[in-house]
Amino acid sequence: YPQYRERTGGMRVKLNIGSGMVAGSHYSSGWINVDFGYDSSKPEWQNAEYLKFDIRETWPLVQESVDCIMASHIFEHIEHIKQKKVYEECLRVLKIGSPMRIICPDPRVFFSNWQAKNMNFILDCYGKENADKYGYMANPAMAFTDMFFTDHYDHLIAPSIDMVQMFLVRAGFSKVTEMQYTNTEFPQFFGDYEHSLDNRPVMSYYLEAVK
Repeated sequence: YPQYRERTGGMRVKLNIGSGMVAGSHYSSGWINVDFGYDSSKPEWQNAEYLKFDIRETWPLVQESVDCIMASHIFEHIEHIKQKKVYEECLRVLKIGSPMRIICPDPRVFFSNWQAKNMNFILDCYGKENADKYGYMANPAMAFTDMFFTDHYDHLIAPSIDMVQMFLVRAGFSKVTEMQYTNTEFPQFFGDYEHSLDNRPVMSYYLEAVK
């Protein structure tokens, strides 16, 4: 990974894991994006830096060589049995005192909106196109739970904040804090209020963990 080796020569190494395609986003410059689906032959994967490896296995990166990690809406895609390894690898490659920010769909929000029978939340969360496509408005039981199943979004688990916090503690992180949308203790990495990297506030929770 030449671009990774170049970054370790003095520049900050910022990893965006499970990135997907990032062209045109904040991650297209200054970040190294990790995605197992990366395909350099396709134009949609151009104009950004990528590494291709399976984050569920041992990472081909040097210990304590990374300045920060962003993990936005990726842990719901990872099998429960593989989650522990991912957190351990995040801890291994981070430098001492460096942060990781995690954004996940929040089961608490989906459940509370189900209790309130708030169908407007479904439109805000999925958009009208998906709501119509999957018949959400006529099937609330699916609508309020679909984010955590494989039916339409290839999501494998409901990553509750309690579960993620326990994985982070077990991996060895020294500090784990629930944050609010656009609020961070590390604006130099994750952006200040006006330049935040956060997304999907209607449905997400935010955590920061420090090695």
